[in-house]
Amino acid sequence: MGERDDGQPLRTWTLSRRQLLAGGLMGAAGLAVASALPSAAEAVGGQPDAPAELTVDGLAVPIGLSPDDVYFAWQVRDDRRGALQSAYRIEVAGPVLGSHPAPIVWDSGLVASAEQAFVAYGGPRLAPDAAYCWTVQTWDRSGRPGLRSTPSAFETGLGNRDWRASWIGRVNSEVAEPDQYTYARTEVTLRGGPIARARAFVSGDQQYELYVNGARAGKGQAYSFPDSMYYETLDVTGLLRPGAANAVGIVSSWQGATKGHPAGSPGVIAQIVVHYQDGHIERVTTDGSWRVRKGAWLPGTQRDLEGDLVDFTENIDGPGQPVGWQLPGFDDRTWSPAVVLGRAPTKPWTRLVPVRTRIVEEPVRPVSLSTLSSGAVVADFGKVYAAVPTVTFHRGTPGRRVTMRAGYLLDQPVVGQPFTGTPGQVSTQHGTQHTDMSYSYIQRGGGAEEFHPFDYLGFRYFQIDNPGEVLAPGDVVALTRHTALPAQPAATFSSDQPVIDAVFGLGLHSAMFTAQEQFLDTPTREKGPWLFDGFNESCTAMAALGEQNLTRKSLLEFGQSQDRYWPNGAVNKIYPTGLGALDINESTEIYVEWVWQYWIHTGDRALLHSVYGVLRRISDYVQRAVSPATGLVTSLPATNVYYDYPVVTRLNVLGVNVFRRTADVAEVLQRPADEIAGQRRRQAAATRAVNRRLTRRDGTYVDGLMGDGTPTPSASQTANACAAFYGVVPAHRLGTVARYVSSLGMQAPPQLAAEVLGTMALGGLYGDLVARLTDATTDGWANILSRGATFTWEVWNPSDLNGDSMSHGWGSNVLVEIQRSLLGVRPTGPGFATFDVSPPTAGLSRAEGSVPTPRGMIAVAWSRPTAADPGFSLNVTVPTNSTATVTMPADRGSAVTEGGRSSDRAAGVRLLGVADGLARLEVGAGTYDLRDASAS
Repeated sequence: MGERDDGQPLRTWTLSRRQLLAGGLMGAAGLAVASALPSAAEAVGGQPDAPAELTVDGLAVPIGLSPDDVYFAWQVRDDRRGALQSAYRIEVAGPVLGSHPAPIVWDSGLVASAEQAFVAYGGPRLAPDAAYCWTVQTWDRSGRPGLRSTPSAFETGLGNRDWRASWIGRVNSEVAEPDQYTYARTEVTLRGGPIARARAFVSGDQQYELYVNGARAGKGQAYSFPDSMYYETLDVTGLLRPGAANAVGIVSSWQGATKGHPAGSPGVIAQIVVHYQDGHIERVTTDGSWRVRKGAWLPGTQRDLEGDLVDFTENIDGPGQPVGWQLPGFDDRTWSPAVVLGRAPTKPWTRLVPVRTRIVEEPVRPVSLSTLSSGAVVADFGKVYAAVPTVTFHRGTPGRRVTMRAGYLLDQPVVGQPFTGTPGQVSTQHGTQHTDMSYSYIQRGGGAEEFHPFDYLGFRYFQIDNPGEVLAPGDVVALTRHTALPAQPAATFSSDQPVIDAVFGLGLHSAMFTAQEQFLDTPTREKGPWLFDGFNESCTAMAALGEQNLTRKSLLEFGQSQDRYWPNGAVNKIYPTGLGALDINESTEIYVEWVWQYWIHTGDRALLHSVYGVLRRISDYVQRAVSPATGLVTSLPATNVYYDYPVVTRLNVLGVNVFRRTADVAEVLQRPADEIAGQRRRQAAATRAVNRRLTRRDGTYVDGLMGDGTPTPSASQTANACAAFYGVVPAHRLGTVARYVSSLGMQAPPQLAAEVLGTMALGGLYGDLVARLTDATTDGWANILSRGATFTWEVWNPSDLNGDSMSHGWGSNVLVEIQRSLLGVRPTGPGFATFDVSPPTAGLSRAEGSVPTPRGMIAVAWSRPTAADPGFSLNVTVPTNSTATVTMPADRGSAVTEGGRSSDRAAGVRLLGVADGLARLEVGAGTYDLRDASAS
């Protein structure tokens, strides 16, 4: 364990299977869902098929899992309408040793539960670095067993005491080089015989690339504090050569403390374990026999031009690169012996933690390659990506220095303004985000060579100033990167408004490429894991991409920041970071909602258990700021204060939500009744105080109270949207507040703009919502699209003077509101066990789309009456083991048909009621063709 600033040990942010089972957290919610299903949804005949899409810890056939942190998931396969899982049985066998049959280590027995994700392993402790296989079988709601799944596999990683490797580095490298790169290598001759599997467990403070026999086996980072350092597990089975010499190499990078990571200390560690089919095990570990040398990078300068510590420019010395260093037989006699920094675990790396997330890369070729009058070549990749730019030279000149730069905009002459540059060049004045995006490379000559920097940036254009040869499109490549995502397809959306479709795509692209090793504010300027940015981006990634592991990691990390820095219950505004203890009160409050959104999208009850203490301390942090005189949150502490008055409406509304969500989580975890009631009392009292003291006579909300207790003269869109979005506005005043918010256009910044859209939807102002999304003449997503944006921006009108980002993911959550308000899909139960389908009552003529969920894809297509089809139609696909509540136009229940027959005679459909021209129906698993036959 590491230590806090006060010397006390940090909590271990995992939840063991024993804690989970002892806490009674398995199965209860699933049974409640199953028992509430309507009899009309009863599946008849047959049996469930074999479960599919088996995952462990959210990963398909994963390796390197923590032996104490194993959770199973599957998708139920049953084509019958209304099909539900009533029970499951899991069997785990292992360790798997060659072709020998593996013994059963855990048989769950028949478990009465509808749960199909985050099901904890409940057997004896799993062995480290061991292979296991598992199967699952499900029962339908009538108690009929289904087929057993095809066996799937998973492997465990190393515990903290299972390491035999040592951390290694170079002599005095930390003192001499604040921006350093290091090569490390060894060679080993393996014994003969077929290899069953080989795994490399590797970590680098702060970044590394691992090579085996010349092939890159993986690239990773450990942007975490050394007392909880991440390691990755890589499959190197196919890269090793039994009975022959094998070369293992690591190139590592360390850049000290930055916004995006703590300083740590330069060093790498690797432990390669080779399992042979005859049961023999061989290990290759970092130790004093390894050889090291300084990397072939010339000194760089800080990229951030605002003075913040972020990262350094890369200037690579081609002649200085040790060609062939990753291969067997390379002569490393001039290299130095590695300095052994200590066998793991050792200070400062006192704990090594397996990480579930990883980065995937995809090469993207330019859509155009232009040669300018200056001779420079400019590649346009069509969109802004987070990527590593690479260039292949075929006829380099020894010692020739090629300068390059990435960028967001091209320079073009403007009528009436002076212009001294070259038309079409990558701008160094506009769209730079106050970032030096330059590179350089000194050529070796003598044949093909590749410029391949270590780190990435966000960019659309890449310019090679003096290539010295003709470059083909395949010579200039953007190696795009983002966190690995579930295999299921991404969400889709299309409608009769192409602009909204484009906005949806903009949000998806932006969320994907700010999801790196962390959720970043931007991949170019700060590369920082800011909490509020991460909240917005994560909500989009979960809704659009089914993402779960990066969100889980982020929530655990921010929870750890409270333990490390904040005894008052706050949470760091950015973490992990080299900036130390810094908080924003509004970000601390939004953390609680982030936890809830993760729960409702995934159903991960273990995560709730892990961070519940964090939520309670946040609740206490807010409650301590409540004035006894007014009942309002007053002067909520923070190191960064963004408001000029002590009582802030947004902080009060979000405070209400802190109490509400803490109580909600407590209920899920079945905490004591008085504990839940205490949070509900706080919620009710805070709600009353906000509505009594922060509203104007017209029912809208002021921004806060001044120091003398008088209301602020302003009543901003952001304050009123927040009050509506987070449920503080009483039902009878919701329309008033929604109309007021809508009347102000788009005054909210991209960070908060989704709250404006959500408020319009809550008020039934769907026509206004569509107008706001499609209006290209005023601030909003349509406007930035019309100005060439391919990534959401930090502000609606970026300023070169301010260095505003043009690749800021916090505006991506417009996608969530399109999905919920215009497609009409909203989760209501954990992991989409239940969800609503409620198309808007105005604004669009039609829409269709899909939503990834842990249970399978939801598909929805709806259309309003036309001359050819006078009835409202709604087609919906509900995944197996889910239930949807559908709301659609109809003046009476008998007018609703499914598949051409009355809904009361349709299997899997139950009418819940009709009111105000809308019918509500409950439908079980299956595909339904619902229509309003009133006008037919």
